[in-house]
Amino acid sequence: MLDKQLALKLKALTGNPIIWEAFKEHLNNLKTLELQALVVATSESEMFRLQGKVNSLVRLEQLDLQVREAINRKEEI
Repeated sequence: MLDKQLALKLKALTGNPIIWEAFKEHLNNLKTLELQALVVATSESEMFRLQGKVNSLVRLEQLDLQVREAINRKEEI
């Protein structure tokens, strides 16, 4: 779960549509490269490593949702 203070700092990245779209495009390009490498992976350990990379990139693509959720979250008592 993303901390509210960190989410407010990250909002500078996710809240700017031009920068955020460029960042997402970059992440998508990286993900495409990793998926291509995954298709031709020859060992199980390489496959697992590439799956982890793709998973990390997918999570970064969802950062804007996590930031909005953290900012809008009411503080628990």
